[in-house]
Amino acid sequence: MPHSQDRRKRLVQAALKLFASRGYYNTSIADILKESGCTKGILYYYFPSKEELGYAAIDEAIRLIIEEGAASRLQANEHPIDRFVQVVDILSDVSGPGELPAYTTDIAIRMASVHDGFRRRLRQRLDAMVRQAEEVARRGLADGQIVDSVDPDRVVHLTVTVCAGIQFGNVLWARKAICEDAQRWIKQYLSSLRR
Repeated sequence: MPHSQDRRKRLVQAALKLFASRGYYNTSIADILKESGCTKGILYYYFPSKEELGYAAIDEAIRLIIEEGAASRLQANEHPIDRFVQVVDILSDVSGPGELPAYTTDIAIRMASVHDGFRRRLRQRLDAMVRQAEEVARRGLADGQIVDSVDPDRVVHLTVTVCAGIQFGNVLWARKAICEDAQRWIKQYLSSLRR
């Protein structure tokens, strides 16, 4: 990776980590500089404002969770229900999906809850993943892999909503057992749709 991209990446990763632990508004530019080991000049070269760094941080969180995680699982060559169960594991895992840092899974929710621009950014990316999941569900229904008594779009929306609720519940209450129960319930429901 070119040196300049390495510095930009360090800034974004430091911001992600600090926004997750302290919150967006409780993290200062000085905190990010200290965590990243970069200078103020380097930070402002890449990001003219803390808000722009925030957009880069939420984009990275979304990229890790949705594009590298959930969306890539939807493209797998497996039974649609297996793909959906894996997406549930990624979207609702309160400890961090797979190789991702634990803070990545809820940072997008935390940031979206305090800033309209971050919320719009998350919504756009999530909507694209939902459309992809709806197509997987429709194909699974057409191919006879999913029971024909369900509306594939509703199944996808229910699944995404439950996963978001699990994440939101974890942010508010940090009661892992309840979140795990909800995760287990949605996975059982999805498994019941297998044909």
